[in-house]
Amino acid sequence: MIKFKKISTKEYNIFCGDNIDDYIKVKLSSSTITNKFHIITNFIENLSLTCSDFSEWFYNFLIEYESSSERYKILEREIDNIKKFVDDYFEIRNVDFSQFVDESKAKKNSILFNVDEIKEIVKLSGYLKVYSVISNNEHLKLDHRSHKEIYNKLSCSIMESEVVFKIFNIVKTKTFRYNMTDKFMWDYIKTVQCKTIDVHVIEIFNFIMNSIIILCEEDRNPIIYFIGVIEESVKWFLRSVYKGSIIYSDTVSTEDIQSPNIDNLKTYSYNDTLGNLKGIAYEKIYNLFEKEEAMLFEETVDAVKIKNVSDEKIVDFQNRVMSIQYISPLCECLVFPILSKLTNIPYNHFKTLSEDHSAILSIYVQNLMKKVFKNDYKNLITLLEFYPKEQGALVTTYKIKTMPEFLNFSENVGNFFGFKTKLLLGHMLSHFIGRTSRSKFISILDGRNLGGIPLSKVEREMIYFYTLWFAGKLEPEFDEMKKLIENDF
Repeated sequence: MIKFKKISTKEYNIFCGDNIDDYIKVKLSSSTITNKFHIITNFIENLSLTCSDFSEWFYNFLIEYESSSERYKILEREIDNIKKFVDDYFEIRNVDFSQFVDESKAKKNSILFNVDEIKEIVKLSGYLKVYSVISNNEHLKLDHRSHKEIYNKLSCSIMESEVVFKIFNIVKTKTFRYNMTDKFMWDYIKTVQCKTIDVHVIEIFNFIMNSIIILCEEDRNPIIYFIGVIEESVKWFLRSVYKGSIIYSDTVSTEDIQSPNIDNLKTYSYNDTLGNLKGIAYEKIYNLFEKEEAMLFEETVDAVKIKNVSDEKIVDFQNRVMSIQYISPLCECLVFPILSKLTNIPYNHFKTLSEDHSAILSIYVQNLMKKVFKNDYKNLITLLEFYPKEQGALVTTYKIKTMPEFLNFSENVGNFFGFKTKLLLGHMLSHFIGRTSRSKFISILDGRNLGGIPLSKVEREMIYFYTLWFAGKLEPEFDEMKKLIENDF
């Protein structure tokens, strides 16, 4: 049988049988799952006791996976075996899932999970527990994209049903019930922290799907467990700004939820759009890495080497993105205004985005501008690939160096939003260029330092670009960019 021996909080040895000299080392990541890893080990040990063939298969599978250069293929190949062993486990143990369903207490608008849906949740939890020895392992886990593909294959049974929708409704129901009691506090949080209740709903839902389902136990009602997580999450979030004593209802029902107001609906729509754009941008970046490696190894046609190198690039890229601490001034003066125009999302909403989200959107806008403007504004567009390594100046005394060129070009273009003034545009350009010139940049894609900004070229390109934009001369280009975004969606 399979046995786990705990060496430290994050280290375990896995044994198969009585041979104590033969084992597999496991080094866990820092996560919610690691904190309760005993739930994982208990389940896998019970699984090995219940299903006689599991122990040998599981141990050999980990050995093969650990030593292989094609780990994704091995894992993908064994998905059916993972599901089969877990399904057999619950059939043999004949767990009574009906104990978790009491239809007599259901109201007209209650969110009711039937026996089969509860069973599917607990079975998925079992699949993820077996997979967690890899997914929560510092040395064995896949890159983010491959992990999501495996997760989707393991969870396809509930993804194609109403289970996920019901889980989301529970999160929304319980969270909005708090909003009825603490409406003014949520308004305060929205104003001060720029975080609406809708955003919190999405965050809790993702947390449940990624980190909580796996910790469900066969002798506990998973829905009650989810509710407890939701309530504790909201209480913890409010605790930092609200110290009073709060009493909440324990029922799950949609009947008392007020319809979200227009602000909430708009915010949800804005966040959904920007979240989708972020996902699209990630996919384009991953494809770029794979394409670059395919060209590099074109002569050898070594598919394994291509994937391994591209995966390493993706991991490095993700680590670099997560370490970004400052938003580029070009995001504030170029990326956000362009996306605001193309998506009709207010500019102020972009100012609530995190540093990593802003950097990813910068790469996306760079991709759009390259396609539309070709070789125009080449130096300015190149800077969108970089993020600042330190906090840049918020104000600047910089003055445009090529003032005669700016005045002549502005005179030829003719207007600034319909006005003849050049003073305001000159101040704006000086501010944009000055903040950019004072920043020290690092490439988001490969981590290289930017040796030096070709300031004279960037200044000239900014003068031409912004003058034409504010005069309404770039509408055809923006229309083309909007079509590209629509095609991506």
